[in-house]
Amino acid sequence: MGSLYPIPAGISLLLAVHGLRKGSLSESGAISAFLVGYGHLANPTKAFGVALIVFYFIGSRATKVKAEIKAKLEDGPDPSKPGGNRNAMQVISNCIPSLLAALYFRFGPLSPSERLTQCPVDGLQKQLIYLALGQLATNFGDTLASELGILSPVRPRYILTARSVPPGTNGAVSTLGLLMSALGGAITSLVMILTLVIERRACKNDLSWAWEMLLFGMGAGFFGSLLDTVLGATLQETMYSTKDKRVLTDHSSRSTKEAGLKKLGFGLNVLSNSGVNFVSGTIMAGLGWLYAA
Repeated sequence: MGSLYPIPAGISLLLAVHGLRKGSLSESGAISAFLVGYGHLANPTKAFGVALIVFYFIGSRATKVKAEIKAKLEDGPDPSKPGGNRNAMQVISNCIPSLLAALYFRFGPLSPSERLTQCPVDGLQKQLIYLALGQLATNFGDTLASELGILSPVRPRYILTARSVPPGTNGAVSTLGLLMSALGGAITSLVMILTLVIERRACKNDLSWAWEMLLFGMGAGFFGSLLDTVLGATLQETMYSTKDKRVLTDHSSRSTKEAGLKKLGFGLNVLSNSGVNFVSGTIMAGLGWLYAA
C-alpha cells in the first residue's frame, strides 16, 4: 500500500471536493485537480505537492480579495457561480511541467538514497526540483500579480508603449503587480525549502543551497510574470467595453463589431489566458532545468 500513497490520494480528493463545493473549481477542474494533486503528492519528496497546495489555497484566496471591486474592472469568472471558476484546461495549464518533474522524480532513475535522504544540491534531483520551481513560481507569481496587482491605486502601463491602460489589460504591468510576482516566487521557493529541510536531515547541515533556491524562486516569479506580460501584450487580445467600462477577460462569444467594444493594445488573438500561462510556465521550467544542470 505504501507505493500507492493512499494518504496523498485522500488529500487530493479532499482538496478537489473542497474546490468544487466552494465554487473555485468546475467539475472538470475538480477531476483534473485530483489527478494533478495526486501526481505531485504521491512522491518520495513532498516538495512538489506541498508547493502546489500552497499555490492553490493562496491563489484561491487572492481571487476573492475585494472581488466586488475587481468585478467592476473586468468581467472575469465569478467564483460564487455554480459552474465554478477554474476548469480542467486552466488547472492543467498551470502545472504540466511540475507534474512531469514530480512523476520523473518518482519513477525515474534516481536511487532510493537520492529520493529519500540526500539534499538536492546537485544532479538530476536538483534539476527536477528547479524545473518545477521555475514553473510554479512563474504561475503563482502571475496569479498574485493578476489578482492583487489589479487593485493597484495607480493605473497599469502597457508594457510595449508604457501608456496608461485600464486595470486588467493583458500585457500591462504595475509596481504592485511586479512586487506580487516576486512574492509569489519567494513563497513557492520557501515552501519547497522548508519541506526539504523537514524531511531530509542532510539539508540542515549547510543552508547555502536554500538561499540559492530562494533567490531563484523570486527571480522566476518576477521575470516569469514579465514574460507572461509580454506574451499577453503580443499574442493575447484584450477587448474593452466602453459601455460597462470593464475589460472582457473572455470575449470569445462576443462579436468584435458589437457596439461599445474596442480593442486595447496590439495583442493578436492567438493564445488564451491558459495558453499564455502554459507557455510562460514551460519556458521558465526549462530555464530552471538548465540553471540547475
